[in-house]
Amino acid sequence: MKKKDIKNKRIKSILLNQKGMALLTTLIFVFILVTFAVALLTMTSNDSKLSTLQRESTRAFYLAETGIDKALWYLNTPVEYGGEDKFIWRPTDYPNPGTNTEYYQFTIKDIGIDDPTATPPTKATDRIEITSVGTVKEGKYSAGKRTVIVTAEIGISPTSNVSYDHAIFTDNNMTLNGGISIIGSIHSNGDLTNNGTIELVPEGGATASGVTNLGTGGVSKQNFPKIDWPHFESLARSADVDPDDAILGHYYGDDTSVVFNTDSDLYGIHFIDGDVKIQACLTLNNATIFATGTIDVIGSGDVYLKNDISPLALIAKGDITIEGSVHGEGIIQSDSTVTINGNVNIEIGAIYAVDGVLNGGGGTINVVYGSGLAGTQIPGTGVEVYLKTSWRELY
Repeated sequence: MKKKDIKNKRIKSILLNQKGMALLTTLIFVFILVTFAVALLTMTSNDSKLSTLQRESTRAFYLAETGIDKALWYLNTPVEYGGEDKFIWRPTDYPNPGTNTEYYQFTIKDIGIDDPTATPPTKATDRIEITSVGTVKEGKYSAGKRTVIVTAEIGISPTSNVSYDHAIFTDNNMTLNGGISIIGSIHSNGDLTNNGTIELVPEGGATASGVTNLGTGGVSKQNFPKIDWPHFESLARSADVDPDDAILGHYYGDDTSVVFNTDSDLYGIHFIDGDVKIQACLTLNNATIFATGTIDVIGSGDVYLKNDISPLALIAKGDITIEGSVHGEGIIQSDSTVTINGNVNIEIGAIYAVDGVLNGGGGTINVVYGSGLAGTQIPGTGVEVYLKTSWRELY
């Protein structure tokens, strides 16, 4: 019995002995604090790394966007002002314009489709893709890279630097045959050949960027006003009414050619997605005919231009051939070739074409330039530029 009591007393003594408990409690508490401290430091370090990476990624994104803007600036700025040839310049890896740690690089490639059967022929250069990569490299954990891809298509941008400043202007070559009377200057961005008897007022008002036997050759090329075709198509569609009562204009349908074979008066914008033949008396009362194909004024055709408000009169993507008569006030313009074999008497206006062949011997050609056109930017005209059509980020 005594032995059992002694054993119980020993066990009780051990359980009641508090020596060393304070140290053990302290060690446990310190361990918990250290664990929390390490976890807190780890979380803080990770948050710092994540914040840094996010910051550098954002900087890389803006660098990539800067690369897109820079590429478009080079494409849309004339060469004489520091730009590049928009239809030729296709860098595959534009040199790093930044530092060793922060920079962007971009590439440009053609994604259009060549269509030599179109009028005028379309080129692969009409549509491009710009890929810009922005990179930021600061340290072991700090780095960012973002890639932005933009597609762009040729469009028309209005500018005060482009206007109808000549009586006759060709973007390529101009040939003058027979007797022609011109009051106003003429200019060719290509060669200018005179095979006839030209009455030109003022004298010496003929210039060419190529060679010429009339006036002065070797001068700088000038901006040729381009037509914003989608703009005028949209206006015609929005004013789509019966052509017999067309006050604001008319859209004639997709892939639809038109023959004007009865005497008619037109008003507003008439947009023809095809060819136009004029073989009757047609009066344009501040009206414009836009044809995505050709415009032919045949022998019996007689066009009166009364465009004292809207100067654009006969506008075609394809050739404009005049065998009949055109007279009055307005602008004749072709994205291809204007050929005149008939009678043309532009009292106040101009003739603009990519190429021009004016045969005064086959009829009479008199052009009196409208001085009010000088320095005036015509709505719906401008210069060709690449305009963004889509944007995406590559992840």
